[in-house]
Amino acid sequence: MAHSQDTIDHARLLYIRAHKPAEISARLNVSERTVFTWIEKFNWKELLAFDTAEIEITRRISTLTNRENKTKEEVLELNALCKTFGTLKQDLAKAEKIMAEAKAIKDGQADAVEGAINRSNRRSNNKKKAKPKNDISNIDLTKFDTWANENLFEYQMLWRQVAHDPDLCRNRFILKSRQIGATYYFAFEAFEDAVKNGENQVFLSASKDQARIFKGYIQAFARNQFDIELKGADSIELTKDGKSWATLYFLSTNSSTAQGYHGHLYVDEVFWIHGYAKLQKLASGMAAHKKWRRTYFSTPSSLQHPAYEHWSGEKFNKGRSKKVEIDLSEKSLKAGALGADKIWRHLVTVEDAERMGCDLFDIIELKAEYSKADYENLFGCKFVDDNESVFPFTTLQKCMVDAYSKWLDVDFDSHSPCDMRPVAIGYDPSRIRDNAALVVLEIPRTLAQKWRVIETHQFKGITSEYQAARIREIYDRYNVKWCGIDTTGIGHDTFQCCIDLGLQNVVPILYSVSEKTDLVTRAKRIIDGGRFEYDMGKKELSQSLMMIHQITTPNGSITYGAARSGETGHADLAWAAFHAMQAEKQFDKSKKSDTATSKTRLTIG
Repeated sequence: MAHSQDTIDHARLLYIRAHKPAEISARLNVSERTVFTWIEKFNWKELLAFDTAEIEITRRISTLTNRENKTKEEVLELNALCKTFGTLKQDLAKAEKIMAEAKAIKDGQADAVEGAINRSNRRSNNKKKAKPKNDISNIDLTKFDTWANENLFEYQMLWRQVAHDPDLCRNRFILKSRQIGATYYFAFEAFEDAVKNGENQVFLSASKDQARIFKGYIQAFARNQFDIELKGADSIELTKDGKSWATLYFLSTNSSTAQGYHGHLYVDEVFWIHGYAKLQKLASGMAAHKKWRRTYFSTPSSLQHPAYEHWSGEKFNKGRSKKVEIDLSEKSLKAGALGADKIWRHLVTVEDAERMGCDLFDIIELKAEYSKADYENLFGCKFVDDNESVFPFTTLQKCMVDAYSKWLDVDFDSHSPCDMRPVAIGYDPSRIRDNAALVVLEIPRTLAQKWRVIETHQFKGITSEYQAARIREIYDRYNVKWCGIDTTGIGHDTFQCCIDLGLQNVVPILYSVSEKTDLVTRAKRIIDGGRFEYDMGKKELSQSLMMIHQITTPNGSITYGAARSGETGHADLAWAAFHAMQAEKQFDKSKKSDTATSKTRLTIG
């Protein structure tokens, strides 16, 4: 079929403008083969021979830009060409600058020559070996002794002396009051040993969050005392004179690779660790060599915790025909004592700590704020016998997880950790002698999910207005669908303040025998059913739950409480959690399994 000269000329123009043969064919209604024939016959390629790459790319970009209803392939091609064109222009500009500077240097222009010399010097300096990360080469080792003498309390100095005593340091087990600076001291001790001796240090905690406390103390000490910024996530590798020197490892007990590490071992809060038998095997492997120290320290939990067998020596005696006697009396352990099982034990109550120089506490105030049982457990190193507890430690252990590792959908460092997922607040108001407690639970959205404790807070000696303001702050950060408040007595004022603030979904809980029974039995059903989780590091919540016992009222009715009178405390965190669990009332009553239908959801909100 013959084509007019106008068609051929139009095709040539389109070809020069970077249209593809297939595009020319479709646009002029001629066969693609004919277009290729014209290109060869009339030597159209020569028309493009003197075009630069820049011109060809520009032409194609212009063609595609002006085309309407672009195909997906054309859009991708246009984006790629634009990116290529931008890079090409940058490279051309750099090339022009280099050629201009080269000409200026050749012509002897003073500014150009000086600039070239400066650039050469900078490149030479950049090639020098960068300072190693976490370099401790220039640390003044005498500062450790100076700092220790100026800052450590007497009992911490004793721990330091034992660490350097070859007959005592191999196994140390310390039963302590809360908040006396044990974690802080052992972080210092481990860093000092790593810097001085180049030996690895392994910190093993119940949860990742607790392990981070060790790291934070060490980083702060290195920064404040030696102006060194230590970097690292789950480990910090120290370098000296350009070489690896020692590594500090920060692990949680659920770390699947923990057995691969070795060094001096520090195990924090052992009486609160789930799976202690497994931990012991892990610890033995990490510190099996005779040169490594093994240090265990903790506040007490339950007599039924497996770690108590380790502390008491019962574990050592198992399977042995010749038993050893371990003296656990306060009189024996207040100065520290080496047992027949080769474990050096030390017991430090808060009153011992005060006697040995710790001025951080007001003992009289502590005794006023806490019940006798709470005080003895938290500060007096007394274990709880939870055999009669509604929530014994053996049950609670199944609820404990390393939340920072397991709950990947919760960002604990965020202003709104749960995003917009629904939560329930439980609030137990402050009375004369006990704390106000607030617990935030994430509400399960399906029957397969669990109630998860996101936050817990305790407040002392505060007004109802203050308490309501703290609740409002939780509303600002979460999607609150339930806020259960004990309105018995003073709690009514806090409830009313929340209403005055315009808070929604605030529910009054008026205590009675039947109401308390419903609160505890509902919580027991959830906890025993494996539908409750909280971070291992929340020891206060565990302690509070273990206090709940079945009790008999004066008229013979059976109910639940903390097995003490109102004057001695009432397990505030546990009751706050129970108040939040009452949000379960808002669930769809369908008993269909979540595996049978995906439509089982909360009906609240």
